[in-house]
Amino acid sequence: MRNKIFMIISFLAAILLVSACLKDNVGEDWTASLKGKMYAQFPNNGAQSFTIAPSATDQVFKFLVNIATDALPTSDITLTLAVDQAAMADYTASVQAADTSIHWSYELYPAFTILDPTVTIKAGTRNAYIHVKVSRADTIRLTAKYMVPITISTATGGVIIAENMKTVLYSLPIANKWEGTYKMKGTILRAGDNVLSGYYKGRTYKLGTNGPNSVKLNKGMAWADSETDYAGGISLWVITISEATTPNPITVSDATNAAVTADPAYPNRYDPATKTFYMSVYWGTGPTNRATTDTLVYSGPY
Repeated sequence: MRNKIFMIISFLAAILLVSACLKDNVGEDWTASLKGKMYAQFPNNGAQSFTIAPSATDQVFKFLVNIATDALPTSDITLTLAVDQAAMADYTASVQAADTSIHWSYELYPAFTILDPTVTIKAGTRNAYIHVKVSRADTIRLTAKYMVPITISTATGGVIIAENMKTVLYSLPIANKWEGTYKMKGTILRAGDNVLSGYYKGRTYKLGTNGPNSVKLNKGMAWADSETDYAGGISLWVITISEATTPNPITVSDATNAAVTADPAYPNRYDPATKTFYMSVYWGTGPTNRATTDTLVYSGPY
């Protein structure tokens, strides 16, 4: 759901960017009424995300700030950045209004620093980067929804701050210890279709954080020859890990297809010593029709 929300907001932001009449140097034409004016903006404004590791090591992400104008600035421009908690609250309200099942709220990340509280865009240029340092991610709650909301508060040189493009909202999902890239091998059964049935090996796909104890199979990394052959798209498959015993038992689910399930006759599990998932899953009329048995071995970061 989180990814869907951000996709929707990013799409709306893209529409806004095209229709906002703030044109930069990407080939768009300026209208006569805007000629000679300069606007400070975040080209990728609105809701964004940066996944952080639950680590004591500082982590830094960056994003672009831009002076939208028909001609290059002839003098230096200084921008001041500030935290905008009101924008974060407004965004939370919009998310909750779009999905009434959501009752959580975004929280200000407790330990971050804007490394460029003021930034100078040099004469003859339009762009600069803002850097944000995130600290002590090993001490925060995995279940919380954290955000860093930043806005352009002042601009020198007669530059206008673009009201609809002055704020960026970075959510900070926390990667759990199962997130990463995995090598996979196994067998697939699709009754009546020998092309898609059989043994496979050496395929690679990613497991992304879905919650404190779950990961999701991301779209486009299917074992099938088509990205959408199974269960309407593998991106909806969620693996939940229990650490009550070793190896760790796992379950598999799909919010859009209740038939997706881990085969109860198979020892579905995660081995923390080898960072390996063993799972057998079926759907539709499985296990004699749509079914797969997989071994997924961790090969590196996401």
